[in-house]
Amino acid sequence: PQPSLPLRPALQPRAATASCSSIAEPPEAELPSAATTEALPPLFAQIEKSLEALTGNPQLLLEAVVGLNLPGGVATYDRDRVVGYFQRRPTLMVSRAYEFLRAFQRVRSAWEATDGSVDRGVVLRSELSALGPVAVKVGQTLSQRPDILPEDVCEALKGLQTSNEPFPNEEAYRVIAEDFGAKGPLAPGLPSPLQRHEGFDPDAPPLFAKLTADCIASASLGQVYRGTMHDGREIAVKVQRPGALRQCLLDGSVIIVALKAIQGRYWNGDLLAIFDLVASGIVQELDFRNEARNAAAFKRSLSFLGYVDVPVTLPELTTRRAMAMEWVHGRHLSDLAPEEAMRMTFMSCEAVTAGLVLTGIVHADPHE
Repeated sequence: PQPSLPLRPALQPRAATASCSSIAEPPEAELPSAATTEALPPLFAQIEKSLEALTGNPQLLLEAVVGLNLPGGVATYDRDRVVGYFQRRPTLMVSRAYEFLRAFQRVRSAWEATDGSVDRGVVLRSELSALGPVAVKVGQTLSQRPDILPEDVCEALKGLQTSNEPFPNEEAYRVIAEDFGAKGPLAPGLPSPLQRHEGFDPDAPPLFAKLTADCIASASLGQVYRGTMHDGREIAVKVQRPGALRQCLLDGSVIIVALKAIQGRYWNGDLLAIFDLVASGIVQELDFRNEARNAAAFKRSLSFLGYVDVPVTLPELTTRRAMAMEWVHGRHLSDLAPEEAMRMTFMSCEAVTAGLVLTGIVHADPHE
């Protein structure tokens, strides 16, 4: 079987289509407007300082910036609030901007090499992977655009779709244990990251009957483990990269400042509006509960075709940072015989077109 990362459909309702009228998107959390936050900087600074002092963890404050501190809150994006958060931390923004600059210089050096000693596609892929989730998203998009980059570079960037540098398994196990409420071992033979914590019971039933010791796929925002439930169901367990929310928002702030500097001087298009759309999607994608809802809606919307399926998620094992869904046995497009690949391509095009012109619910990441 060819492991693949779970689908990440995004809801794009069309007001003119009746098929979307019954789909209700989750309400956005009510956040203070930019005008409100600008009017109260001393108060916000005091709250920020107090919260960081009490928790010792600025992550909680950053979650509040995107609305995750509210009961039932889901992540939402507000450019002014995100930039405001990091502008009060200029050292982070300057150091991150420098990392982007150094990466650009290394890629440019590889691009300008004329002796063939450097594979520019490999260098670009390595630099984007090292920069983190936002840069990887850019690379994944560019891998499908031979009209922008040479074909050899696009081929190299396709490795970013399923083969990113994984983060330590211990960190993933901790997220699984905390978010799924494991009181004992995660699976037979696997060490629990919470075994030294109060309340851990080594004799408690394992959370899973089986769970791979290493991830079987790693992508921009998370990595996937293969497991088996106690009732025999095979599942994929997707875990978000630690610090992904902070990294994405920090990178977004740096990019916004850069776009503000060049917009109107070197580019006449509304780059900030374009970036806001991309950033909003990434922030929503960082909340796996959104993915679970969207996957179910996407599956229902194309059920009339008869050949489109989406892995079923397990509600009891779905949180903001981790989710479990049924394991799907499949093969990559490149592994299919030509006739079979052509048939799959035809069905894929038909399904994408149906989403665009009939249902209004579109898969936002339809790469190979």
